[in-house]
Amino acid sequence: MVKFQKQLEGQLVPEWRNAYVNYKQLKKIIGQIREQIVLEQQAGNATHGAQHRLTFSICTTRSRGGNSLVVNHKGQPHDLLGSEAEESYQTELLGPLPWLENEEIFFSRLDSQLNMVNNFYKTKEREFLLRSKQLEVQLETLVEIRGQLAACKIGDQDDSDKEIDIESGENANATNGMKNGSFRVSRSKVGHAQKMLRTAFVEHYKGLTLLQNYSSLNTLAFAKILKKYDKVTGKDVMDTYLRSVETSYFSSSDKVVSLVEKLEALFTKHFSKNNRREALVSLRPSPQCDSKKKTFCLGIFTGCSSSLFFTLVLVLSTHSQIADYLESSSFRISVYPIFSTFALLLFHTYMYGLNLYLWERKRINYAFIFEFAPGTELRCLEVMLLSTGLTTVFTACVLSHVVLITSRSSDLVKDGQIIPITSFLVFLLFIILPFNICYKSTRYYFLRCVWRTICSSLYKVKFADFFLADQFTSQITVLRNLENISCYYVSRYTGADSSEVCSQNHAIQHFELFVAVLPYWWRLLQCLRRWRDDRKDQSQIANGGKYISSLIAVLIRLTYETNKTKLCLTLYIVSSTIATVYQFYWDVVMDWGLLQRKSVNPWLRDQIILKSRAPYFMSMAADALLRLTWLYSLILHEVCSFESIDRKHLDFIFGMAEIARRGMWNFYRLENEHLNNVGKFRAVKTVPLPFKDIGQEG
Repeated sequence: MVKFQKQLEGQLVPEWRNAYVNYKQLKKIIGQIREQIVLEQQAGNATHGAQHRLTFSICTTRSRGGNSLVVNHKGQPHDLLGSEAEESYQTELLGPLPWLENEEIFFSRLDSQLNMVNNFYKTKEREFLLRSKQLEVQLETLVEIRGQLAACKIGDQDDSDKEIDIESGENANATNGMKNGSFRVSRSKVGHAQKMLRTAFVEHYKGLTLLQNYSSLNTLAFAKILKKYDKVTGKDVMDTYLRSVETSYFSSSDKVVSLVEKLEALFTKHFSKNNRREALVSLRPSPQCDSKKKTFCLGIFTGCSSSLFFTLVLVLSTHSQIADYLESSSFRISVYPIFSTFALLLFHTYMYGLNLYLWERKRINYAFIFEFAPGTELRCLEVMLLSTGLTTVFTACVLSHVVLITSRSSDLVKDGQIIPITSFLVFLLFIILPFNICYKSTRYYFLRCVWRTICSSLYKVKFADFFLADQFTSQITVLRNLENISCYYVSRYTGADSSEVCSQNHAIQHFELFVAVLPYWWRLLQCLRRWRDDRKDQSQIANGGKYISSLIAVLIRLTYETNKTKLCLTLYIVSSTIATVYQFYWDVVMDWGLLQRKSVNPWLRDQIILKSRAPYFMSMAADALLRLTWLYSLILHEVCSFESIDRKHLDFIFGMAEIARRGMWNFYRLENEHLNNVGKFRAVKTVPLPFKDIGQEG
């Protein structure tokens, strides 16, 4: 049987964790009571063998002889409570026999927990009641506008963008195009407003169900802890104290239940064409469950990819002809960029899968932070399944290529030559595949985020957008490889000498610089856009300065690779040092929220999710070391003169190190964001509404 403490941890809303009954703390106090009772029994004191009397000032009196306990309820009856009314419970322990000190502490903590749950529930209930009224007004406005559009016979597909003047009603005014008490609307605008309102209803329903779960789970927690107390002390307090819990506001209020029923009826009527079953499917998306089929396929792909990898290593180490081919210029220019790009991308997906595993284990609500549609987010199992499947295909392509390219048959050699570029094109086709297979919703969500990142200044920046752009800053090697691949095959198609064009043409070199700094430019635009949308957030200006320093450092480093003068070397060292210090400070202090000297956890932050502090300090040290890859590269080539190490191989190794650092950064970045949501008890996203209520300004 699963212990209730684990059940509570598994079912609570992570962002509301601090508002739940602290079952672990109360259980610890009961353990101290048990120890104290044992000591008294050993000393011959049989005080706690007697039954006790419980009396509640708000409940039916029950007596059991001996000591008595009174729970004083301060406040008005529930139906008379105003929005600012307060009620509290305080247990008074009466004689004649003395109570243990830990028992007094237990009931004091129990009362404070009951009062906290009550107050939190009432606060959230008021928020949801206000939101419900707003949504009802919005829906009435939408229905009114749709009725006027129907009366004007605007409904044909060809008239979707045709605008007409609508007189504003009593409920609301449109946010766009208001003019002298009327506003211009079209069928497409109304459709967009309906979509926004539908999403708002779904999110609001989710919040209401979370609050219902909060009430029932806390009621169960009180029952469980009181049952444990009765078992340890031999007293009979559970039934009487639970009557106080069951009549408290959070347990007895039926307003949320009424709101849920009303919302279901409205959603069924206006968004599901009176199809209640369809409405409930939209409002209550079924949670994903681990599939045995997926687990089986994961095992198959893991075994296949491992076998192919070891076979590839064995072939490379035993055939001298293959070793000679790997050192040839044709492999280094045309094949290595493709396969190294695949390897870096696959390693990044594995790191993301590891991130998902840790986030799931630590109850970090990544789906809410990224704003994934309910039931569409990929979990650790799906990401690892995808990663191992692609790894199997990748290793099979590499093994087939090296075996065919070194064969004695010219036909097989030609077949081997087309494997790298063919596999690359198939991978691109897989991402944009329009069929509803291989997680289409996730692939298209990724593509939308890529588009929003590229057009950073045109869209409001969401968390997923700048998170993805940060991933791109760790894939500079991949972007440079893509530029080299494009240059090589385009020059071959035009009949030019690809090695000469791609390495010596100044225009190509300038384009490579442009490609390398693109991620930093996108992040800079995102920072400026976020600052424009919220002028109070001045930190975005400082964050933009970080990406400017990184952009300058990358430009100077790439310039130094082609123009190795003392001036370029000096600028390279100075700019890279400034950028590294700036980036490290921002990683640790701003993104991770660490290095707070006066926090509860010295030099970390007040709240941490990991049980031990050591991983945080180790991660800060690792982040600093992995930020210095530019220095290691400089030392190897300029100080130690390791010319035998090809720069492409070195870039690949340092690219792997940067992806590993990014994976570590991902975990702590979402941990910090999750704790910020916990601090604000933010478990449901606030969807913007299409209309403004009358009386609201701006």
